[in-house]
Amino acid sequence: MIDKIPYLKSLGITALYLNPISEARSSHRYDTSDYMKIDPVLGTESDFKLLVDTLHQEGMHLILDGVFSHVGRNSKYFDFDGKSGGQGAYQTMQSPYFDWFTFNQYPDDYKSWWGIKDLPTIDKTKENFQQYIYGEHDSVLSKWNDLGIDGWRLDVADELPDVFIKGIRDTLENYPEQVLIGEVWEDASRKVAYNQHRKYIYGDALHATMNYPFRDIILGLVRGEMTPETAARKLMQLSENYPTDVFLNNFNNIGTHDTERILTQLGQNLTKLDLAVGLLMTLPGVPTIYYGDEAGLVGHKDPENRAFFPWENVNESTRKIYQKWIKIRQSASVLTTGNLSLFYSDRIFGLIRDDSHETAVFVFNISNQGMMVDLNDMTFLNKKVDYPAFFLGAFESVYKFK
Repeated sequence: MIDKIPYLKSLGITALYLNPISEARSSHRYDTSDYMKIDPVLGTESDFKLLVDTLHQEGMHLILDGVFSHVGRNSKYFDFDGKSGGQGAYQTMQSPYFDWFTFNQYPDDYKSWWGIKDLPTIDKTKENFQQYIYGEHDSVLSKWNDLGIDGWRLDVADELPDVFIKGIRDTLENYPEQVLIGEVWEDASRKVAYNQHRKYIYGDALHATMNYPFRDIILGLVRGEMTPETAARKLMQLSENYPTDVFLNNFNNIGTHDTERILTQLGQNLTKLDLAVGLLMTLPGVPTIYYGDEAGLVGHKDPENRAFFPWENVNESTRKIYQKWIKIRQSASVLTTGNLSLFYSDRIFGLIRDDSHETAVFVFNISNQGMMVDLNDMTFLNKKVDYPAFFLGAFESVYKFK
């Protein structure tokens, strides 16, 4: 990864979010064996510190994946196979980790995440577990925060009680530059999980969430499954539901390790990919690229979507699409902090980003035919701009700064 920083810089990347790096038995590492150790297949702790320091020297940042809802059954905390020291909860009821887990009948009948026996669920209300994860001293957070990371993404935030998330946020107040992102698949402003209205964005919990509703809107629009009017109204609803600071910092994506590859979703149509990436880079939120999407990787759901990066066979056409739109994104601060207005017709989707200093207008033709575009024929949700009539080809976009 250190060797590939120049590639990332050339693409325009400013931060990395890593899937779990803790020691584990699987290749995906969501079955944590030891929160305090790096999986040796990835390198050493010294290698990790060098990565963090090098990224910072290059003006880049690093976010880690916090997997605190469950552990691996062969972890040192549970030790199902007895190969992790014999002090796990499965091996002895005197284990220091015993009350982290819920046993219906000891030891074989235990609560596991979604019934997956390889992932024993942890009781996040236990104070000793809370202190182990985010206590002031000798905790998981203190270890990795002291190595200089820049934030956390919380896996399956729905499985974490509000008090647990708040505890992490309170701990991060000692690291004011860190960001706390939660994996939430729905509109986090009105999410109900386990019969509770969640307080994800009340100001003392998450800074932002993984914006999967945003992904659904872009895919629906570009694939012709959602009308421009519906897309516009759904986007405005999100902007109205979220506090401005959360809306501007949401983890926007058009693909992740839990979804099919975007190029597969679009039938490997590069013109539609250009539209999707354009929307990703110009709408409010933090645009996030799943590794290899820019290199042209395809694949359906796990494990097909987790192929090796094709370093010897990067698709230059897809890479240039991402590089172009990242450059546009970084060319004007209004695309980071500006207000959002939307307009549309039956085949056109347009957006306006503006602040007191500048305005950016983007017009996307989501149809398969070229047309003359006159903004006087558009429906504006809340703001109108002057723009001359122009021709826009099929699945093309145009933009203007002023």
